[in-house]
Amino acid sequence: MNDGQTAERTAYTAALIELAFETDYQSVAVEEIVARAGGSREDFERTFPSKQACAVAAIEGVMAENLRVVQAAYDSEERWPDSLRTAAYAMARYVADNPKEIRFGMLDMLWAGEMTGALRDQFFGKFVAMVEAGREVAPDPAAVPPLAAESAVGSITQALGRYSLERGGERDPVAAVPEMMYLAVRPYLGEEAARKELTIPPPSD
Repeated sequence: MNDGQTAERTAYTAALIELAFETDYQSVAVEEIVARAGGSREDFERTFPSKQACAVAAIEGVMAENLRVVQAAYDSEERWPDSLRTAAYAMARYVADNPKEIRFGMLDMLWAGEMTGALRDQFFGKFVAMVEAGREVAPDPAAVPPLAAESAVGSITQALGRYSLERGGERDPVAAVPEMMYLAVRPYLGEEAARKELTIPPPSD
C-alpha cells in the first residue's frame, strides 16, 4: 500500500469516526463519509468493500495507536508497579485526548463480533499481561487469584468506558487512575501498597 492509499484510508476512517460520534454508527451513510473525507464514492469503494469494512479498519487503527502509546509508557519504567502506573496514566490521557476514537472503539466494537474478535483479544491481552507482571514481584505469587489481572482490567475498562461514552467530557479520566491502580495492585502487593497508590501523584510528562 503506497502513501496515497494509506492517506485515503485514514481520511475515510477518520470521517466515519467523527460522524459516528456526532450521531451513531448505524445512522452514518457512505455518502456522508465520502463527503466528510473529501473523496468520491468510487474511491471509497476501491478502498473499502463496505461501510463495515471501513469501520473495522477504523477500530484496528484506534487499537494499534492506543496500544503503541500505552506500551511505550509501560516500557519506560523498569519496576512494577511504576511501569503499570505510567501506562495507566498514558491510557487515561489517551482517553481524555481522543474521545471520538475511544467512544467509537468501545461502542462500535460491539457489532463487529468475529471480525475483530481476535484483534480485541490480543488488544486486551496486552493490558492483562501488564497487570499480571505484578505476580513476579508479589510476596506470595501463589496467593494471587488466577484471574486477578483479568478482573482488574475488566473493572478498569468499565470505568474508562463510562468516561468515553460521555460526549460532554465533564469528567477527567486521569483523576480516576489512583483508584484504578488500587484495584490492580491490591491482589499482588496487598492492601498497604494498594492504598499508597491513592496518594502517588501523576508522573511528569
